[in-house]
Amino acid sequence: MTIKVEKYTSGTAQTWTKEAWAQTVRLILIGGGGSGGGGATDVAANSASGASGGGGGACIDRVYAADQFAATETYTVGAQVNGGTGSSGTSVDGGDGSAGNNTTFTVNGVTVTAYAGGGGAGGEIGNVGVGGGGGGGLSGAGGSITTGTTAGTAGANGGVAGGGATQAGIANTGLFGGAGGAGSQAGFSTGPAGGAAVRGGGGGAAGCGKTSSFGDGGAGGAARDRAGGVGGTTAGTRAGSNGNPGFGYPGSGGGGGASHATAAGAGGNGGAPGGGGGGGGARDNGGTAGNGGAGARGEIWVIQYGQGVEPSPVYQLGI
Repeated sequence: MTIKVEKYTSGTAQTWTKEAWAQTVRLILIGGGGSGGGGATDVAANSASGASGGGGGACIDRVYAADQFAATETYTVGAQVNGGTGSSGTSVDGGDGSAGNNTTFTVNGVTVTAYAGGGGAGGEIGNVGVGGGGGGGLSGAGGSITTGTTAGTAGANGGVAGGGATQAGIANTGLFGGAGGAGSQAGFSTGPAGGAAVRGGGGGAAGCGKTSSFGDGGAGGAARDRAGGVGGTTAGTRAGSNGNPGFGYPGSGGGGGASHATAAGAGGNGGAPGGGGGGGGARDNGGTAGNGGAGARGEIWVIQYGQGVEPSPVYQLGI
């Protein structure tokens, strides 16, 4: 038997060519993760929230007869999205994260889509938290949240909603959808953790808010057997760590940034592919709050099986 393995980590409207000897094709598509929001800044004694985390992307894993594909097909890999910008103003909300990018592949002209996770909201001044981005589903992307306590909506058919204000991201125990990003809270309690996922991308954690005291960021959500990024700490590395990558399946969520009087931490990037970014930490006026972590890119794997001309199995990896 001949086996050809192709992995694609970038590309828009690119062409894939089927091998003449192929009999069966396994197609794995992973949508991009949503990015985390940036933290807010406010005067020293006032309450401000850290930013919320982005939702994880969905994963599609299907096996087809090779004759279901045309001789050539078209694919697009969802690109990474930047996190929201931490506030550098005087008593100003942080910038919102962005929804991730979908990953697509045509099968005899019909587009199959792995939908992305939603973006997390920037932190807000005042005693209020913000909701996290929703996880992508089989039929729709996770919703982004731009303000207020309501969480980003669940991606249709298998996604889950983001965590509401002060809530951890919602776990996704389904076989395809992404997890929800964590909602943030005002004050200096440790930021809520991102949601874990069985098959989709892990949700990003929330950054920590502040009053006249400061605290640590939350932990990113796991994806399959990949632990999420660690939250930043006020006494150590204030930035949340990046989520862990997957191999043929989605990565985990980024950790949240710690809050601080002078140097708040950024959220960690989502683990590639498909992990949600962590939210940035809040800061006192006079400097810049933590930026949100990037939402991870998507990914495509195409594995062709058949009877080729080679005398033994052949493994080819196209990047």
